Amino acid sequence: MALPRLRPGLDAYPVRLHGQDLVAVRDPDGVAEQPVLLSPQAFLVALLLDGRRDVLDVQAEYARRSGGDLLFSWDLQRLVEELDRHGLLESDGLRARRQAMEEAFRASPVRPAFHAGTAYPADPDTLRQRLAEYVRAASPEELADLRPRGIVAPHIDLGRGGWCYGWAYAALARRLPTTCLLLGVAHGAPPVPIVLTCKPFVTPLGTVQVDLETAAALQARLGDLTVHEIAHRTEHSLEFQVLFLQAIGQGRTPMIVPLLVSAFERWVAPGESPRRVEAVERVVQALREVVAARAEDIAIVAGVDFSHVGPRFGDQEPVSPALAARTSAYDRDVLGAIVAGDAEAFWRRVTAGGNPQRIDALSAVYLALRLLEPVRGRLLRYGTAEDPAGGIVSFASLALV
Repeated sequence: MALPRLRPGLDAYPVRLHGQDLVAVRDPDGVAEQPVLLSPQAFLVALLLDGRRDVLDVQAEYARRSGGDLLFSWDLQRLVEELDRHGLLESDGLRARRQAMEEAFRASPVRPAFHAGTAYPADPDTLRQRLAEYVRAASPEELADLRPRGIVAPHIDLGRGGWCYGWAYAALARRLPTTCLLLGVAHGAPPVPIVLTCKPFVTPLGTVQVDLETAAALQARLGDLTVHEIAHRTEHSLEFQVLFLQAIGQGRTPMIVPLLVSAFERWVAPGESPRRVEAVERVVQALREVVAARAEDIAIVAGVDFSHVGPRFGDQEPVSPALAARTSAYDRDVLGAIVAGDAEAFWRRVTAGGNPQRIDALSAVYLALRLLEPVRGRLLRYGTAEDPAGGIVSFASLALV
């Protein structure tokens, strides 16, 4: 009998803990809420679980790949049970957990703060003070002439990128809208271009309401956009934006229309423009109509990061000053297309060569530029941060005017 298959789409990266080399396996869907740490040997076994191999097949392949090491059947069974307990295997147990998770999220009247206490402080006073410091650090003189119709902000954790968020939100505070259309990255890759939730977002700073009228107008054009709203449950790319909206709102936080944007590459062939793909263009035009109807009191917020390079993300080249310099040079070229307000040039530059730097901003920023065109951008700040598992992540703040 074949052993259950390791779930596709899991994120694995090396870590070193107490002098021991391990592999952390992270679940973007949040079934396993914390990364699962495996020894290199256990991770090799996990990779051999393809849904076709039985116990003997896995033992034989493990011996071949490990240079003759033996894998006892009871050790294999224990590891399979452990992986299944964490929700990392495709099994009846996983299906039951997913169903229960989805039903609980559907039944919840709000979208809870999933990352409070881990990615940012859960204590309201501490969080409020930290966010205010990030925003205050942006130069008012540099932003004096800005009244942006939208912003591009990071979605990296606040510890590494909070300073950069501050510039985008200090700019947005100069023209605080009634509603913000939030465009985040759907890291869980739902099979539709955009995913909406109409649940208010709860954070340690309070509750931010959804603009239900605008959400209804969008769904009247595109149908039910909440079928895959479970993608919002653990997604950080919008949760972090809501925190900063609360920080600059000062008691009048804008309402939100929270949309997660899938990778349009799923529908757009290499070398093709999203404009020529009906599944994507239909979404763009519907959103443009909704935004145009609210032009004076709505702003676009894209919560994105840019390059993801290094061993942590599958590259062979180690982190070095040379890798960092090439990453920044590539990013500057890509950011130039945003500054020019050229959605098509942005798409071409990022997708050339198959998006080699894994710029996850691609679809959300393309959509933001299309919704606001004609538009220009102003680069406010750019930054990079090392990933502790061996990589570089870049991010930026821009005003869209």
